[in-house]
Amino acid sequence: MVLGIYGYGGLGREVYVIANKISRMEKRWDEIIFIDDAAETLDAADASVYSFLEAKEKFSELEIVIGVGEPSVRAILFDKVKNEGIKIATLIHPDVYIDSTTVIGEGTVICEGVTITCDVKLGCNTYIQPHAVIGHDISVGNHSVIGANCQIGGQNHIGERTYMGFLSGTKEGLTIGNDVICSAGAIVFRDLPDAVIAVGNPARIMKKNENKRVFSH
Repeated sequence: MVLGIYGYGGLGREVYVIANKISRMEKRWDEIIFIDDAAETLDAADASVYSFLEAKEKFSELEIVIGVGEPSVRAILFDKVKNEGIKIATLIHPDVYIDSTTVIGEGTVICEGVTITCDVKLGCNTYIQPHAVIGHDISVGNHSVIGANCQIGGQNHIGERTYMGFLSGTKEGLTIGNDVICSAGAIVFRDLPDAVIAVGNPARIMKKNENKRVFSH
């Protein structure tokens, strides 16, 4: 079996580190490659890099994990892989705590030092960065990203394609909508509607996320 990491950027290379550690412990993959459709990156990797079409044609036993940090792009690539009938890989770093009541959607990546308590549901293709803490009775929507050292209070519902920046956090019992950006260090005390950008402590809505993108702002 070959693992393809879709995206050769900074996040993709971080996923490569996690995948290598998992594979050394579990002997899960015979080879780990990158998949990237931007031609200028194809000769600039430590591992072999292929376009999606090349990888699909070359490897008969291939599973793919999304290695991109932009939630909206994560969603596009996830759907593209699923529509081709290729298996989506889930990666969980060995050094995490996950309670047995946790439900983890396919394609999720959970990084080193994460703590997930009880009765948590992570949607498909979510990305949980190092040392985040996710409290009880929380749901995280598909394709969302929870930043490093983020603290999510109990009984929160976080929507799809939402980005919680590093060191951000929430009080208990909140609903955060789809396509929301909570900036680094933002502490959320009130519900947030869809497609807004929230900053500060206490977090306030700065403007609409009209482009539904994180890294264009």
